[in-house]
Amino acid sequence: MFYSISLTIGIILLVISLLIFKESLAFIRKSDRVIGTVIELEKIDGTDGVTYKPIFKFKTSTNQEIIYRHISSSSPANWYVGEEATIAYDPTNPTTARLLTYFGAFNWTIVLMAISMPLIVIGGGYFVAQTFLK
Repeated sequence: MFYSISLTIGIILLVISLLIFKESLAFIRKSDRVIGTVIELEKIDGTDGVTYKPIFKFKTSTNQEIIYRHISSSSPANWYVGEEATIAYDPTNPTTARLLTYFGAFNWTIVLMAISMPLIVIGGGYFVAQTFLK
């Protein structure tokens, strides 16, 4: 019973991650790319201590200035003021932007696949082993 549940949850998470991956690729294909500059490191006080979130500024192709706040924060800071990075943004809605790093572009895909793969191996491995052990 546990193995069936493990396999089922793993397959569901894998399908969800592939759908998110498809959406991420579609966003990257239709987006415009610019170089953004870190203008500030926002200090965030939390239960784990102080972390720093980078705030980027970039200009769109229509010369509109956009401020982009990165999703994650870290301690110590992963970015420094003045550092540059590639940002992809939706030309029709420039406030919808993503930092073009591996994890920035495919964050939930990576997380869900990392959870789904062991579940599929455990659940599917049990059923494969059952066929050879009979």
